[in-house]
Amino acid sequence: MQKMIKKLILCLETNSKADTDYQYVKATIDFFYNTGTKNVIRPVYMESKTRYREKKVLQSIANEQKGFDDVHVIYCIDTDEYASNPDAINQLAVIRDFCDEHSYDFVFFCRDVEEVYWGNRVIAHDKIAKAARFKRQEIIRSVDESKLRREQYSIQASNILLVLDKYLPRK
Repeated sequence: MQKMIKKLILCLETNSKADTDYQYVKATIDFFYNTGTKNVIRPVYMESKTRYREKKVLQSIANEQKGFDDVHVIYCIDTDEYASNPDAINQLAVIRDFCDEHSYDFVFFCRDVEEVYWGNRVIAHDKIAKAARFKRQEIIRSVDESKLRREQYSIQASNILLVLDKYLPRK
């Protein structure tokens, strides 16, 4: 019996031109997991977390789901100022509820993807260069794995490994 191909759809806050967030997530997948030929990973670029349920994003998800039986949608969201801004807390709760309603997974990066992987925030005009450097220099090798396995929001931390562990075999 042939193993069914699994597809992970990663919904990211960045756009396809910058492609910053995907560089970090893909490096994480490549470093920690055996994806083999039976797993397909595709990004969907939302351009902003506020667009998580816009028609264009939902259509991209639907298009990526075609032809696959074992598909998992994972929203990768920065928490931003969750600890000090009630609007940010509310926005995260609404996105998490949306994910729950659609049986999508929710990956958080506290406060943003760069802070999780670099240990500090990165100014906007440096994000593309930092993501390229992260990939080129294989900085993922020096990231503390425990910071990627958090269940609760915590500065410089994420739950990405907890979510990916459900779908991909570890190396």
